Amino acid sequence: MLISTAVGHSTGEDISVGKGEFAIALGCFDGVHPGHAALFRALRENASGRKCAVWTFAPPEEGKPCPVKGKPLIVPFWRKLELFSEQGAEYAFLYEFSEVCSLSCEEFVDRILIKECGCGLAVCGYNFTFGKNAAGNADTLRRLLESRGVPTVIVDNVTVGGVSVSSAAIRAALAEGDMERAELLLGREYAVTAPVIGGRRLGRKLGFPTVNQHFFEGAAVPRNGVYAAKCTVGGKEYPAVTNIGVRPTVSGGKDTVTCETHIIGFSGDLYGQDVTVVLKHFMRPEKKFENGDVLKSTVLADIETAKKYYISHK
Repeated sequence: MLISTAVGHSTGEDISVGKGEFAIALGCFDGVHPGHAALFRALRENASGRKCAVWTFAPPEEGKPCPVKGKPLIVPFWRKLELFSEQGAEYAFLYEFSEVCSLSCEEFVDRILIKECGCGLAVCGYNFTFGKNAAGNADTLRRLLESRGVPTVIVDNVTVGGVSVSSAAIRAALAEGDMERAELLLGREYAVTAPVIGGRRLGRKLGFPTVNQHFFEGAAVPRNGVYAAKCTVGGKEYPAVTNIGVRPTVSGGKDTVTCETHIIGFSGDLYGQDVTVVLKHFMRPEKKFENGDVLKSTVLADIETAKKYYISHK
């Protein structure tokens, strides 16, 4: 994917912009879920030879305003870019929220979309807003662009299993630990990908070594508790059991929330490597145990439960 930023810095290669050269999908796209996939499908179907691109926000610099202030993010930015590519977007125009939040709707259309991004076709969702104080909506965008000769496609609400798909609904499912609903609304399995960090090695002492990971900054962290999970290492998939939380038995609840996974049947050192853990099913809340023996017996029972879940859902 070729990426251009608002201030002219690029990664990959510079994007040269010709008049009306790009078909552009607009939005925040947190999670890149089936609702967003419908936008990209409309983008591809209506591009008519134009280059397919996405217009979205770059991660804000510290201290600058954010388009989703106070809302945790479902996927890290690097993963979002990967998902854009998987949806057929070859180019990305990234703007900091601070650079566009004070623009009028007309300024956004004329300066940003048409002049700087070479927009020849726009695609947005039914709930898209833009301009200062979110003064414009999807209909405003279509009216302004089509009066300037730029066709605009508005994509309706998407439902899955009778449920409206939205980033907010996915965040709510994660907060409840409902991984089945999160997976349904995401259109794919929910996964944590992060480097393996050093831990207290208590699991190793108890006979079940763990992979310890931090969530990315600002992440929508699933409910604290124990999950049936799976993990692929060296091309082989393993069942796993994952604890998300602060490990109250050993830390007194003072630790940062971490993702701690025992990969069942795997033996090896993964420190420093990026590992992907897929969370499948919430088994129980996180607990503080009386002593290490009770902790060990409970974790052994969790491992058996996770193995049975993996086998029955393989």
